[in-house]
Amino acid sequence: MRLPGATYLAAACIILAGLSAGAPQCRAETLVAALSQETVFIRSNFTGASLTLFGAIERDASTVGRSGTYDLVSVVRGPNEWPVVRRKQQFSGIWLNRDSVRFRGIPTYYAVQSNRSLSLVADEALLQRYEIGLTNLSFQPAQPVMEAERLVFSTALIRLRLTNGLFSEAPSGVSFLNEHVFSTRIRLPSNITTGPYLIELYLFRDGALLARENLNFGVRKTGFEAFVFEASQEQPLIYGLGAVAIAIGLGWLAGLIFRQS
Repeated sequence: MRLPGATYLAAACIILAGLSAGAPQCRAETLVAALSQETVFIRSNFTGASLTLFGAIERDASTVGRSGTYDLVSVVRGPNEWPVVRRKQQFSGIWLNRDSVRFRGIPTYYAVQSNRSLSLVADEALLQRYEIGLTNLSFQPAQPVMEAERLVFSTALIRLRLTNGLFSEAPSGVSFLNEHVFSTRIRLPSNITTGPYLIELYLFRDGALLARENLNFGVRKTGFEAFVFEASQEQPLIYGLGAVAIAIGLGWLAGLIFRQS
C-alpha cells in the first residue's frame, strides 16, 4: 500500500522535528570561569575577604567572527531576606519610627561589576529582565503600598546598604587580559551574612546576550563563633540559659572586684 504524497511530507516533518529536538544545541560562545576559593570562613578576627574570579570566553570554531568587542557583567547575590525599612518622623521634638515597609526576597549582599557602564552594555529592558544593576532590582513589598511610597523606601534601603558595603556597583570592575580572558575581584565586607552565594556571569556583544554561567561559593562561621551560632539556632533554650548564667557570673565577679578595690 502506497501512502499519498501529503502523508509522506507530514511524516518527514515529524521525523525532522524529533531529530532537531533531540540534537544538542550549538552555542557560538560559552563561558568558563573559576573562583580562587569556594568557602569563606568567618572567625573572631574577620575583617572582610576578597575573592578572585577568572575565566575565558570559548568560541565555536565554526562560528563566523563577530564585529565589536565583548562585554562581561558579574552579579553576586547573597542569601535572600525580608528586610523592614522604617521612616523616622519628629514628634514633639523626639524622632520616632512611624511608617514602615517590608520587602520580599531582597539579597543580603548584591554586587554588580562590569567592564564598562551598564547603559553601554545592553538596553534597559534586558537589564531589568535579569535584574542587573541596583536600579533594576525588584523590590516587591509584602503588603500593598502606593508606588511612590515603594520607591521612597526602596531607595532608602539601597542607600543604607551602599553605606554598609553590602550593595555595590562597579562599571570598571571587570578586566579583560585579552579579547577572551577576563578577571574580577569580589570584595566581601566584615558584616556579610552566612549562607550560599550565587555569582551570575553575563556575556554581551553589541547589546545582545550571548552566554550565561553561574558559580557558587559559601560563607560560614568557624571555631568558637560557629559553635555559639549553631547553639543559638539548634538549641535556643540551652543557649539562652547559658547566656543568662554567664551574665550573672560576670556581674558577680565584677561586684567582687569592685568591693575589694
